[in-house]
Amino acid sequence: MKKVLIGICGIGNGHINRQKCVIEELLNKNYNVIVATENNKVDVLKKSFPNLKTIEIDIPWIVCNEKGFDYKETLKKYNNIDIYKRFLEFGNKLEKEFKGKPDLVISDYEPNVAKYAYSQDIPLITMEQQSKFMYLKEIELKNQSIKEEIYRLNYFFPKYYKKIISSFFPLNIKDKNIIQVPPIISNLKSGETRKDFIVIYLSPYSNSKKYIKLLNILKNIKNKKFKVYSKNSNVYKEKYLKIKNIEFVEFNEGFKEDLKECEALITTGGHQLISEAIFLEKPLYIMPLETYEQNYNGYMVNKYKLGTNEEFSFETINNFLNNLKYYSSNIKKYKKKYYKKDWKEIFNEVLKKI
Repeated sequence: MKKVLIGICGIGNGHINRQKCVIEELLNKNYNVIVATENNKVDVLKKSFPNLKTIEIDIPWIVCNEKGFDYKETLKKYNNIDIYKRFLEFGNKLEKEFKGKPDLVISDYEPNVAKYAYSQDIPLITMEQQSKFMYLKEIELKNQSIKEEIYRLNYFFPKYYKKIISSFFPLNIKDKNIIQVPPIISNLKSGETRKDFIVIYLSPYSNSKKYIKLLNILKNIKNKKFKVYSKNSNVYKEKYLKIKNIEFVEFNEGFKEDLKECEALITTGGHQLISEAIFLEKPLYIMPLETYEQNYNGYMVNKYKLGTNEEFSFETINNFLNNLKYYSSNIKKYKKKYYKKDWKEIFNEVLKKI
C-alpha cells in the first residue's frame, strides 16, 4: 500500500475543502494517507473521514514586507516558540504512524511537510492556488503587491517534483513540471434555483464596519431574500431583528445546499468559494479582503464578466441583481472555453508517473 503524507494550511476553508477532494480520491485508490494540519482543522477532517490518521502541527505565519522576508517581525511572533524542536517531533511522530517513510508528500501551502520531503528526498507535489502568482504579471491593486505572495512561496517551496495549480482563470505557463488544473472542488450538482434568493458569505477575517455598510444596503432591497452566513450571526440577528428580508446563520453544512439553489453569491474574494460558484454558474459580487490575492481574484471575476468587484453601494448592488441572467450566460460560455479537462484525470496521470 502506497503511503502519502498531505499537509494542509489552516488559514481559511479553501485549503481544506480542496484537499478533502484529494484525500477522497487517494482513499478510493486504497492509498495509506496521513494528514498534517492545525488542530482547528482536524475535527473538520474527522467529520468527513472518521478513520483518517491526522497529526497536529504548528504552521508559522511568515511576515513579509516590500523587501522580502521580514526576519525581525517574524522573530517577534515566534520568540518563545522552538519551531525547530516541533518540526523534529513532527517527523518522529510521522514515521511512527507510517511505520517508515511516506512514498509521496503533497502540500497545500503547508511548509512542514515540504521541509520533511526535502530532508528525506521524497517526491513533493505542491498543490494549491497561490502558486499562480509566480507566473502572473503584477497589476497594481489598491496599493497591494504581488511580491508578498512570491516571497512566501520561494521560502516555503524552493523545489518540487510537480507543481499543480488550481485556478479558476487561465494561466500561460510553459514548464512541464507545472500543471494548471481546473478548480479542485467537490462534485457539486446544481439544485433548482430559488427565485430572488441570494447567498452572502461574510469571512471572519474582515472588518465588521464593511459588513454593516453592506447589510444596511441589503435591508432596503425588499424584492430579494438574503441569507447571510457569518460567525457573528447572533450579533447581526439582534441588530437587525425587525428586518424581514435578511436571515442570519452560522456557517454550516447547509451552506452548500443554499449555494446550489441561490440566484447569486455576494462574497469576499476567496479562490475556492469563487471556483464553486463558477462551477454552479452563480453570478458573483466580490468584496475582497485586504490582500493582493483576493483583490486579484475579484479583478479576474470582473475581467471575464462572471460578476463584478465594484465598490458596493445601493446602486451597484441593484445593478448587479438586475443583470444576473447576463452574468450567468457569460459563466456558461466561460466554462465551455476554459474547463476542458477534469482535475482528477490530470492528478491521476501525475500519480502514475511517480
